[in-house]
Amino acid sequence: MPVLTVLALHGFMGRSADWDAVAADLGSAARVLAPDLAGHGEARDLPADFDAEADRLAGRIGEPVVVAGYSMGGRLAQHLAVRHPEIVRGLVLVSTSPGLRTEAERAARRAVDAERARAIAEDFPAFLERWYRLPLWGGLAESLRQRLVADRLAHNDPAALGRSLAGMGTGAMAPLWSDLSRIRVPAAAVAGLRDPKYVALADEMARAGPLRVTLVPEAGHALLSEAPHAVADAIRTVLFP
Repeated sequence: MPVLTVLALHGFMGRSADWDAVAADLGSAARVLAPDLAGHGEARDLPADFDAEADRLAGRIGEPVVVAGYSMGGRLAQHLAVRHPEIVRGLVLVSTSPGLRTEAERAARRAVDAERARAIAEDFPAFLERWYRLPLWGGLAESLRQRLVADRLAHNDPAALGRSLAGMGTGAMAPLWSDLSRIRVPAAAVAGLRDPKYVALADEMARAGPLRVTLVPEAGHALLSEAPHAVADAIRTVLFP
């Protein structure tokens, strides 16, 4: 049996290595290709734009792949599936959404993200300390919180992150809710039970399109770190439907 490829897309402030534990769990079942995304890591100088990034990724892929995306990467995964459906043989959407439905919501989010970009530029360490204590994360273990803060501080450029928020933040994304019903490949939505916002979004996505929902106990938004085995299992269900 040929080895299948998973294109794995990280979240905001993340990097390719965020997928290492998931890739290790998948083992020989798949080849995991996890690039740094625009504004992050080795790609920090690339323009952060959904269309440009989807085209860049599609240009790297020579065959249909399963696309797995976490948070910001999940939004990009959906954009890639809409813009380049010919290269997507499956979707795994982790702790993510198809975007905000109204322009008023998107405008409000752009204002929030502009303030976040300002805070990152002024004092990145202080921003990270606040960021990983938000309710979104469902109460991270202190050791994991410290590890995430240190990793994000070491591998990000504040100016590039600001550009990423402006170009690929939730407020910059055209909503893709109506596109979910057109999914014709195996697809899954994954959320941690300590992340109620994204549990509700996963359920709503499953009502809008043919997505199988996986809810992970004892985990919040940081599923790549908290529950890589559960994410790998969701990928396996799409790799081998």
